[in-house]
Amino acid sequence: EEDHHYESQQQPRSDQHSKQTQQEKSIDGISSGSTPVQLSRSPSRQTLTTMKSNDSISDSVSVSTSSKLHRLNTTNLREYGECYKRLGKGSTAIISVCRSKKIIPSSSQGNKSSKLYAIKQFRKRSKAESEKEYMKKLTSEFCISSTFRHANVVETIDLVLDDQSRYCTVMEYCPGGDLFSVIMSEHMTDTELTCCFKQMMQGLAYLHSVGVAHRDIKPENLLLTLDGKLKITDFGVSDVFRCAWEKTGHKSHGLVGSEPYIAPEAFEKDHEYWGANADIWSAGIVMYSMWRGGHAWIRADKKSDREFRNYLRHSTSRTFPNFKKFPDPMRELIYSMLDPNPETRITAEQVLQNEWIQSILVCEKGIDAMNCDHHHTNISSLKKQ
Repeated sequence: EEDHHYESQQQPRSDQHSKQTQQEKSIDGISSGSTPVQLSRSPSRQTLTTMKSNDSISDSVSVSTSSKLHRLNTTNLREYGECYKRLGKGSTAIISVCRSKKIIPSSSQGNKSSKLYAIKQFRKRSKAESEKEYMKKLTSEFCISSTFRHANVVETIDLVLDDQSRYCTVMEYCPGGDLFSVIMSEHMTDTELTCCFKQMMQGLAYLHSVGVAHRDIKPENLLLTLDGKLKITDFGVSDVFRCAWEKTGHKSHGLVGSEPYIAPEAFEKDHEYWGANADIWSAGIVMYSMWRGGHAWIRADKKSDREFRNYLRHSTSRTFPNFKKFPDPMRELIYSMLDPNPETRITAEQVLQNEWIQSILVCEKGIDAMNCDHHHTNISSLKKQ
């Protein structure tokens, strides 16, 4: 079983694990007409069963980025500046902000500023794991994420060593915090929420188009910039389900991610499922959380969650009580995304082709085509920058 670890560029809340445990214990006490289960920051991601490795895929990804990895012998974190603020800490890594020594021009009033990076500093290898196992875990996330180039995916820039010879991933810094904090602040309008949702789906569609399933989509892994961009981050359990030269993909293995967002097929006995389809389920749960501020159920497992069993009884007839408050176009879309059958579940591209989604105006630098301002950040978090 893999370690629990925290990946978001946000400070974790220490009291959330106990809240989550209390919610899980009271699953059968939820009535069919109840309000949403209170939204709480997910505990550090967990791998609930051992994942099967796919050496051929891991090796093929590693080969494509070998030119970057060989620089580890010569590149030091100091080339990117100095870490001055810790954002979060988990069992496998520490997330910090690094300020570059290079001064860059600022667009505001001709001022100058230093470029900021998010730095993920990994723990050193434990005695229980071999050098090969440690390096494979450490480099796989970098090898996958460093190939992405999309406006709605956090850019992974480099893999370097710090002064203590710890491996560090250098990433784009998103100072607007994560979507979880913004949801909890209740500051966003429907226009801003729909803008963020569409950006998430654009990022997911891109990942799936290049053969990658994220497998841990949740509000904590959706970061925001100051100019209105939403970006997907944290590829620690992502899976390459189709290589560039392959016409067909393969199924993902292992029960991974954050429990409220995991698709029902992942809870089946063999834990074998289509990763991209599971991502759509997770995105549907995020959609529900954005508008309702909570979860409709705790775990998409009919054996243990009474409210999820209630959803299964109502999903075909489209009469689930907790979805009644959604407007018609949204309600039909969330049912399509939360289709219990992964084979008939809507895809990311199909979501983007949805008539309601196509009507959503995505902002550019905080302003949409109707000249409306968008504020996709938690105001209180910005005061702490």
